[in-house]
Amino acid sequence: MTRKFGLIMLVALLGSCSFAQNEQRHVPPNFQQKDASFDDFNYPKVEMTIGMIGDILLHHPLYTYEDYTDSFAEVKDIMTDIDFLLANQESMPGGKDFGYSGYPAFNSPAHIIDGLKNVGVDMVSIANNHTLDYGEKGIRAAIHNIKTYDMPYVGAYLSDEDQNEARIFTINQISLGFLAYTYGTNGIPTPKGKDYLVARIDPDRIAREVEELKKRVDVVVVSMHWGNEYELTANETQVKLAQVIADAGGDIIFGHHPHVLQQVERLQGVHGNDTIVYYSLGNFYSGQKFKYTDIGGIAHLTIVKDRNQSSPITLEAPTFYPTAVTKDERGVFKVVPLEIVEQEKNVTHDWVLEHMQVKN
Repeated sequence: MTRKFGLIMLVALLGSCSFAQNEQRHVPPNFQQKDASFDDFNYPKVEMTIGMIGDILLHHPLYTYEDYTDSFAEVKDIMTDIDFLLANQESMPGGKDFGYSGYPAFNSPAHIIDGLKNVGVDMVSIANNHTLDYGEKGIRAAIHNIKTYDMPYVGAYLSDEDQNEARIFTINQISLGFLAYTYGTNGIPTPKGKDYLVARIDPDRIAREVEELKKRVDVVVVSMHWGNEYELTANETQVKLAQVIADAGGDIIFGHHPHVLQQVERLQGVHGNDTIVYYSLGNFYSGQKFKYTDIGGIAHLTIVKDRNQSSPITLEAPTFYPTAVTKDERGVFKVVPLEIVEQEKNVTHDWVLEHMQVKN
């Protein structure tokens, strides 16, 4: 019975195949065959904004504040509008166990990180001349506090493993990699065998690490603590280091340390790549009272990715939003748009843009 049923099914199947082979296919008279080509496919452009604010340096009485909401309230909307925003956290947030202090050895409250996060800061750079003010214990306490608020950090690390973990983020399909370095730590040596604690400027090291990171990301961003304090123009060392980074494939350089604003420049690397460098972003939030040290701002530019081009990344519209540190009616230090306090400051909004050689 089984064999008979199988024979019937085989005959039916063969008949079906024969019928299919003899079937006439109807082709419309105006039909034209066209080979598909991937060359005809266009990837959509994507873009994002990136920015950085300058020195967060908590002198007295700034480190006594229990909350920093009011400190940044008047520039919050501008900061949160940027897709990825960095800050130079120059005074290490080691917390209350060390006792809060200002110049010359800074130690800041942990909740400054919360204050920055609440106004859109996405990462802090902590490689600077005050990183070792409270030694290795201060660094470890500060990083612990930074991690407590889920804030990414770069430039100082807990271990070799921490340092070797690439800081990579992807926003709007654009991958970003971050590095940070400082010229020194005010003469305080790094503990022997623990060079990972703070990344120091070394041109060969920087070139190597930029090249390695560039293989993994679309855009390499380098935070540089460099230059001479209170000088309004970049020095020769800054210019040479910027070119080293450009030649290695770095895309964006955000500089700090002079506590005053310096120029913005577009460089070209040896491979024809463009590099945007902000030589110094000045103080964003501090109690310094020297000329120009109460003037800072928000650097920002647009990254465009077009995978249909041989060089898919372009850097567009590098701009700067000038701000100033002032006191409110209670005597509380806060950051405000420069244009609303020009009469009490020694510079204007337009002067800043002309000085930095940018257009908004």
